[in-house]
Amino acid sequence: MKSFKVVITTPDAKAWEGDAVSAVIPGLAGYLGIWANHAPLVAAVTPGVVTLRLDDAGNEKRMAVSTGFVEVSDNVVNLMTDTCELAGEIDVDRAKKALERARERLASMQADIDRERARLAQARARARLEAANAGVKKH
Repeated sequence: MKSFKVVITTPDAKAWEGDAVSAVIPGLAGYLGIWANHAPLVAAVTPGVVTLRLDDAGNEKRMAVSTGFVEVSDNVVNLMTDTCELAGEIDVDRAKKALERARERLASMQADIDRERARLAQARARARLEAANAGVKKH
């Protein structure tokens, strides 16, 4: 299969760069599947798990990302996101605590709670846990 270049950047640094034969990226309307020679695209990215299939042997790289956007053009995928954590680098205990805090905030009936911020925190924590758990099972 033909590969393409993937560059994932955060405001702090380049999080990952390399070649992949497919990419699955969380978008507003669901996950986006990208292959070589994909049509040009610009889309919003939501908190979730990015899965990059690196080769035909099935080797994958998984990472949790937060909000941002992706641009696909000329066999290059540029993903700009607020945060990106490789599956093997995720602190699972910290992510579980963050998920519990977000759930408690959302369940609270307090009027001064920023519900959108709590919802995004919950989505980020879920993505981190999903990436970390899936990362253990993969190569």
